[in-house]
Amino acid sequence: MTSSFPAIGTMQCISMQGADARRFAQAQFSGDVDGLAPGSWQWNAWLTPQGRVRALMHLADTADGRLLAVLRGGDADLLRTELARYLLRLRVTLAAENFTARSGGPVPIDTVEQATGTVVLGYGSRSLRLDPLSDSPPDAGARDRWRLADIQQGWPNLPSGEPALLPPALGLERLRAVAFDKGCYPGQEIVARLHYRGAHKWRLCRLHGPAPLPLGEIRDTAGTPSAWILDALSSERGTEALAVVHLDAQNEINILDDIYIVESKFYA
Repeated sequence: MTSSFPAIGTMQCISMQGADARRFAQAQFSGDVDGLAPGSWQWNAWLTPQGRVRALMHLADTADGRLLAVLRGGDADLLRTELARYLLRLRVTLAAENFTARSGGPVPIDTVEQATGTVVLGYGSRSLRLDPLSDSPPDAGARDRWRLADIQQGWPNLPSGEPALLPPALGLERLRAVAFDKGCYPGQEIVARLHYRGAHKWRLCRLHGPAPLPLGEIRDTAGTPSAWILDALSSERGTEALAVVHLDAQNEINILDDIYIVESKFYA
């Protein structure tokens, strides 16, 4: 029963249906949509022409003729409007959809299941259940456990605001959310240049330290960016955070005059 799965919040999604839905997604998104099998999901992203990440998603093929972009940050209505500008004459219907997200038990990684109106994305030891939108209040404990699992796995959410981060900063190559052997897509030249030349010096890390951290960009006393905090949870054990930091941070980093240990490095 639905009540056995605790609510963890509202999940914003964009559905894509129509004869040209896959063709459209393959041309716009950075991952290899042609390699997405029915009943499975993949990491994917939509980039600006300058290669910055404007949308981060789990792109699911629900095996009923629909692609569902489960957004990891961002506003579905706004993104749907922006995507619609590139439809031209393609036979695709875009719709913003909101679901009640629930934490479920183990389901094989990368798989998608459907049952009685619920879409289930398998994450291995856990699963994301997307139910029809309801007024169920989030379970604070379940939501924090879900966020902690994302932090520990190095699964980023996109910060709010204007696109500022490039794919290497979010570990998108490691997540196979960018492709180098498919046709053109927005930002492709930048993605290839960063991959083959290795010029980008910001990377995704899991941190552990003594004090709470604010989300968003953090600058040092000279006004220079020192970290992007994507998510952070505090407990009696201290703070665990998923952050984008400079490659100079080998084993520890000073943020706001506190020392944080680099627990994991989620590089390509």
